[in-house]
Amino acid sequence: MIWRVALIMLISLISACGNEKTDVPVTIRTVNITTRTVELRDVQIMESAVGRILNPRSVTVSAEVPATVAWIGVDVGSLVNKSDVLVRLVSNDFKEQATAAKAEIASLEARIPAQRRLVQRYRKLAADQFVSPTMLDQSEAKLATLIQSKRASAAEYARAQLNVAHTIVRAPISGQVQQRFVAAGNYVKAGTRLVDIVAGGRLTISLPFPETKTSVIRVGQNVRLILPSGGQVLYAVIRDLSPMIGQSSGAFEARLEVKNPGGWRPGGSVFADVQVAEHKQAVVVPDSSVVLRPRGEVVYVISNGKASERSVRSGVHTDGSVEIVQGLKTGEIVAMDGASFLSNGAAVHVIHAENKTSE
Repeated sequence: MIWRVALIMLISLISACGNEKTDVPVTIRTVNITTRTVELRDVQIMESAVGRILNPRSVTVSAEVPATVAWIGVDVGSLVNKSDVLVRLVSNDFKEQATAAKAEIASLEARIPAQRRLVQRYRKLAADQFVSPTMLDQSEAKLATLIQSKRASAAEYARAQLNVAHTIVRAPISGQVQQRFVAAGNYVKAGTRLVDIVAGGRLTISLPFPETKTSVIRVGQNVRLILPSGGQVLYAVIRDLSPMIGQSSGAFEARLEVKNPGGWRPGGSVFADVQVAEHKQAVVVPDSSVVLRPRGEVVYVISNGKASERSVRSGVHTDGSVEIVQGLKTGEIVAMDGASFLSNGAAVHVIHAENKTSE
């Protein structure tokens, strides 16, 4: 009997303990996020390529007369205009030649009239047989010699004057000095290279593309250009398309021209983005808003402090944004930073809202 009483008391004690109520606080976890309002924006579709800066039209300026370089007024990188003086050569010898030729012309011009009068006199005397035909022939030959000598001296004078002019070397085109080959004091021969000038600050850019891009790359499309080292961004338009020489794969190149902003050298590389299309008023969200889940791409639409998972189909990715082709509409608010930590129905705490609208 004693053990039965003990058993009943133990059962009663356990039952009493089970009927006691305890209040345990429940904590709901929230995720800190930033949000962005879905917007409409024009999305540019780009094709990228690495192009080459081609050698522009260049001119080699050479000496046209043998002389010593007296002065040179340009260096590599100097900008010049057409007819600017580049080099001066010593001209003393050519000036002396011109002076001598001019003096000889003056002497001959004084002798020729006298010889012409003598010939006329001999012709009258020969008609009356007072002088022999031989004397007449000699006087006429001397007159012809004097006239020929005058012509030769005139040519020598013109040549000397031209040589004097050639001692001042001018730029045949406007452009930039690419190379300089001489310095003051150097002796140069006719034909010696003095400087190379590249034309007028205009550059030709060649962009290679595979055959698969023939349907999207067209003349007139806008192109964004930048050097691998960064710096100024240039914009241009495709001028023409042509097959690449020596390529049997069907590859082709697009060519365009830009004004050299300075520092863009022929032979260098350039990064190019060609705008091949544009989607007007597309639905756009930040890259970080699109999360890859096992069932595909999703975004989290935020409303009343809760995250609602929404399946979407993305389009073009550009400049840190994603075009949403299906699944969202403008004005909805989506999670941005912290979106990857969310699940459907998760509670959220918005610490920053871009383009915030009332929820």
